[in-house]
Amino acid sequence: MSAPAAVLTVPIPPGKAAGLPDFSERLSPMLVKELRQGMRSPLFVWGLIAMNLFLAGVVWLTMDDPDENMLHQAFFGGYCALVCGLLPLRAAGALHDELRGNTIDTLILTKLTGWRITLGKWVAVVAQQLLATVTVLPYLIVRYFAGGINIPMEVAWLGIFLLAGMGSAALLTGFSWIKYFLFRAAIMMGMTFITGAFCVAVLEDMFDHHREYLIDDLYQRGGWQIFALLFVPVLHVAFFALDLGASKVGSIVENRSVRRRLMGLVVLTFYGLMAALWEPSTSRGMNDSGTALVLSLIAGTLLLLGLQALLELPLHLPVVVMPMVKRGFWGKLSGRCFYPGWPSGVCYVMVLSLILGGTLALYGFQHYQANPAKFNGDFSFRNAAQVTAVVGATFGMLPIPLVLWQLFFRRRLPWHFGVYSLLMAATCSLAIGIMAAASSTHPNVLKLGLPIPLMGLPWSSQTYERHNGWGWTGGDEYLSWDYRQIAVFTAAASIFWWQVAVLLALRAFRQTRAVEQEAASLLRDAKVQSEP
Repeated sequence: MSAPAAVLTVPIPPGKAAGLPDFSERLSPMLVKELRQGMRSPLFVWGLIAMNLFLAGVVWLTMDDPDENMLHQAFFGGYCALVCGLLPLRAAGALHDELRGNTIDTLILTKLTGWRITLGKWVAVVAQQLLATVTVLPYLIVRYFAGGINIPMEVAWLGIFLLAGMGSAALLTGFSWIKYFLFRAAIMMGMTFITGAFCVAVLEDMFDHHREYLIDDLYQRGGWQIFALLFVPVLHVAFFALDLGASKVGSIVENRSVRRRLMGLVVLTFYGLMAALWEPSTSRGMNDSGTALVLSLIAGTLLLLGLQALLELPLHLPVVVMPMVKRGFWGKLSGRCFYPGWPSGVCYVMVLSLILGGTLALYGFQHYQANPAKFNGDFSFRNAAQVTAVVGATFGMLPIPLVLWQLFFRRRLPWHFGVYSLLMAATCSLAIGIMAAASSTHPNVLKLGLPIPLMGLPWSSQTYERHNGWGWTGGDEYLSWDYRQIAVFTAAASIFWWQVAVLLALRAFRQTRAVEQEAASLLRDAKVQSEP
């Protein structure tokens, strides 16, 4: 009988035993899966080949005529067709494919959160866009030797178009969960049209003045701040879309409110600093168009965050509130703004409104110091009333559907975007009916819409004032209120609805406190069991 063969042991390197042997295993499994499938897809392979062949032909023609702007535009047009057009289309059905194949539950069991699933699908598309961008760089060097181009500017334009393509891919990924194909196709065509229109508009102007004028002109007008104000909104919209997609495929116990609300707070604070720190009196500071841009971004961001926060459903589960309960009193206090649900959403929007009010106060004080005469007399009252009317028509109208639902329809209708839209449409229809009645009778009928903040706009349009040295008077054919009364009534109506929303939120926090007590009890039991 022969002796057993000796077992040879191969020494394992320390790094292989403790770590992961394959680089791909260090990445997110969703990213690896999507990237492998994407790079093998015919859309990417043939699209990349077609782009390189087209760019090679354009560069060949450019060698003979380096000053022809049409060739330079065609070069970037071929790049945009793939990076901003074809590759983002791969993300149009990313989440829907997982939902249709019933693989979401399996992915969640692998401890992949909804955010990691959505982010992995988007990053896979971005990686393909980056690869396509890298293949373009050798053509830039050849065009440089042909003469007539500025390499830093060319790379900057590639970065701008790449950013546009990444934003388009993020939006298509975030909205790819939609069940109905027609809706997804409409979003896909709309995003493709918007991105294509942006690329065409830029291509028409980027080479008018030696291929440097557009970026140079923007920098001279607003400095680096103008580029930040173009980059940050794209980043925030991409985050919003990806977060929306993650909320549709993730587990119900995930507290996504913390991430989205913190991001909104950071973005709004950045806009506030831009509005407060820029000096309008300098040539490179924020002019009137820059002021309108910053204030529009603040208003749009506040509306987006407020609408998203007010539409959330509360999750009264110990596992949701437990991370905040672990941090004691301050954790619970911050949870009043960061727990999932509309009650914390109301508190969160109130904090944002304080930031907005402080920003407007700093901005107004700064401009008052720059030009005090501009804020005297009729100009200040009229502008204050108009600003108040616009803020009331937007920000003041936000809580009305929530209050109406809580007071009259809470037991009959579930809370979602459709109910919110229906109640908002009913409120706006009432305001339009009052406007129609006032147009056929007398402008003073507009006073019947006193509880509706939206009425500040028609009130301002129907006011005629003239200064007689002592006070303000109006004609008989106009609204008898002056601008100061309109500002006060609009602000009072907006504050009233938000106060009612805050009271309803405080009442809803009773159930939140009960869940916090249950979570604290579970933490105490776990601590006792862990003690020896």
